[in-house]
Amino acid sequence: MAIKIAIVGLGARGQDWIREVRNATGCELAACVDADQSTLQRAGAELQLPAINLFSDLEEALDRVECDAVIVATSADSHVTACEQSISRKLAVLVEKPFTMQLNEAVKLVSLAEANQTPLLVAQNYRYMRAFRTARRLVEEGRLGTVGKVVMHYYRVPHEITPSLARLPNSVLWGMAIHHLDVIRFILGQEATGVVADSFSAPNGQLPSGASLHVMMSMADQSRVSYTATYESSGHEFFERGQEFYARFVGNRATLHIFQRWIVLCEKGKWPRLVKRGPRPISEEGVLLDQLQRALLLGEKPPSTGRDNLLTMAIVEACLISAVKKTWVNPQELLNESR
Repeated sequence: MAIKIAIVGLGARGQDWIREVRNATGCELAACVDADQSTLQRAGAELQLPAINLFSDLEEALDRVECDAVIVATSADSHVTACEQSISRKLAVLVEKPFTMQLNEAVKLVSLAEANQTPLLVAQNYRYMRAFRTARRLVEEGRLGTVGKVVMHYYRVPHEITPSLARLPNSVLWGMAIHHLDVIRFILGQEATGVVADSFSAPNGQLPSGASLHVMMSMADQSRVSYTATYESSGHEFFERGQEFYARFVGNRATLHIFQRWIVLCEKGKWPRLVKRGPRPISEEGVLLDQLQRALLLGEKPPSTGRDNLLTMAIVEACLISAVKKTWVNPQELLNESR
């Protein structure tokens, strides 16, 4: 039985989801929603969407069209309203990152979904990229031994970003760092117990404060993390479309390096060797759609639940608080206070 899905927010990310739903076995596109008429009409024309399936209001769409789930791909500051409207109707929800802009908002949505016994997933699709899945497997297998240190860097040249993101302070945190902070949790299988962050922008930068970020984290297993991300790098405009990524996981048996799509394992007493990332039978978004289907049809608990993502949201909120107060913040304490 195909699950009927409505997609709200038809920007670039929403259009990606339209293509994914159309290509996914067992999914059917029921409605497309965007409050901006020009965006709605443009997406309808470019993707050849039937006019009968286009709506400018989510409530109207849900009144008129039968659906089982809603994918929320609106601007970040509109996620709460769309999620609440859908969950209140006991519809399953898959919401784009960031889940919400505030931890307490995310806690309320999780509570509502659990009270209604409604699946709620957060699209942390970086977890399912092959390099990160491979790193998680190697850590779980004990190939690195005890991981004591993680270093991760992301650089991107100045580029055009969506208006909703460009107007936000801390844009690199909401746009990219939230992916990587979640990935660190995913790979290590550990939660952060302390966060200190510095959020800033270049003196002559074009973005609001927070286009660059430096984070240090202590984890529950006493490992330490150093993370930097910036939208203000330069000099690599013609390399990998202006993006550079590097990560190092240092264990007492081996060190794992990830550079772009290459993975190198350096074991004690052995030559460094490339590690294959494994197959990619479906896209990362396809993995999430499969989780959504299985949650609805089989009652399975998906890995990317809203409740699990509260732990990532707590790290993000800790970064925001730390950047202002210039002190260490415990994400677990923030989460306990928000419940």
